[in-house]
Amino acid sequence: MTDPAGATEKPALLRDRSFQGFLGAQFLGAFNDNLFKQIVLLLAAGSLFPGEDKQGLAFAVFAAPFVLLGGIAGEVSERFSKSRIMVVMKLVEIAILGAGMLALATMSWPAMLGVLALMGVHSAFFGPCKYGGLPEMIGGGPRLLSANAIVAMTTFLAVLLGGALPGPLMDRLTGAVWLVGLPCVLFAVIGLGFALRIAPLPAQRPTLKLRLNPFAGLGDTLRSLTERPALFAIVIGMSLFWFNGGVLNQAINGMAAPAWLDLPDGEKSRVSLLLMAQSVSIVVGSLVAAPLARRFAPNRVVLTGAFGMVAAQTALLAIGPVFTPATGAYAFAVGCLLCTGLFGAIFFVPVNAYLQAAIEAGGRGRAFAANNFLNFLFIFFGGAWYLGLRGHLGLSPTLCTALAGGVMLAYLLRRARHLKSITFEPPHA
Repeated sequence: MTDPAGATEKPALLRDRSFQGFLGAQFLGAFNDNLFKQIVLLLAAGSLFPGEDKQGLAFAVFAAPFVLLGGIAGEVSERFSKSRIMVVMKLVEIAILGAGMLALATMSWPAMLGVLALMGVHSAFFGPCKYGGLPEMIGGGPRLLSANAIVAMTTFLAVLLGGALPGPLMDRLTGAVWLVGLPCVLFAVIGLGFALRIAPLPAQRPTLKLRLNPFAGLGDTLRSLTERPALFAIVIGMSLFWFNGGVLNQAINGMAAPAWLDLPDGEKSRVSLLLMAQSVSIVVGSLVAAPLARRFAPNRVVLTGAFGMVAAQTALLAIGPVFTPATGAYAFAVGCLLCTGLFGAIFFVPVNAYLQAAIEAGGRGRAFAANNFLNFLFIFFGGAWYLGLRGHLGLSPTLCTALAGGVMLAYLLRRARHLKSITFEPPHA
């Protein structure tokens, strides 16, 4: 297998020093993001606001920078080396997590929201380099599909650990939650070391003139995507996946209340175990998604993943009417979340590999910035969705997530014919 320029033989993925550095950097970054964010979400759903649930606001603040900075982040990723930007962003991450320690030490809700916003800015610039740089680093075809499976597996393993640890840590560090920030800063420093292992990637458009407008080029990029209806339909499908996932994450935390799982405030570790169950199954799903997509028609694999995920999260509606804390509600929730994670990964891996293969070199950074813009616009909607349905209309957490899944599935079924275009070869291979 040759590189995109066809010049040199590529080593096996897991023996590729550059890919190893990429994996390590993104794994530790995803771990830190999810650890801090989950701590804030647990505080927002519990001790900071007794009787209230302000997770939606935290989600919206984290997502806003992706919406506001998507255009310029994409142009920066094309103007400069993606590998160099990733190194700079790891330096920024160290400073942000230091500020996060202070926010937790003071238990200041505005400071926590400020750190979440900065984390969103960091990720807005890191994302286009991560997804746009992967095809430049490892090539296309089956190799790209395998790389996406490995990246998804390690990313969601980081999500597993980052989402599972806050509960037990908060139970044990009552009054000193800020101590969690110390290993986060250390992991950010280690992540910087990994990022320095990534082989230099040439700037794709070194003469591109950057514009001060934060939405620079975003409109043009979105218009170019809409000119390819099948591609744009799949981009929107991926954004709905993140919308749905964001609502489900909030619902998991919300189900700890007495009407559903009845988990006392001192048992945050049991909430974390729910997230762990989901994340473990995502890791397993990432391992099986690539072989399935090679063996069967990718569009059928994607629809199977979507159906399975939505069916499992809709089944959570049985908690309360059918399953109560005394009759196995917690075990039932674990089973449902195992299924959502498994089928969610089966949906995600082939779709993400397709998006990377379908976009030409020189445009991937801006295209993935636009994709991130849409993803986090929909995550923002997910925060507003949960805040509105749960906080203002009083709907149950389980109904909030069932309705979100229904929206995603309805769209995918309406655009099912576009899913047939999914392939993993570059358009001009």
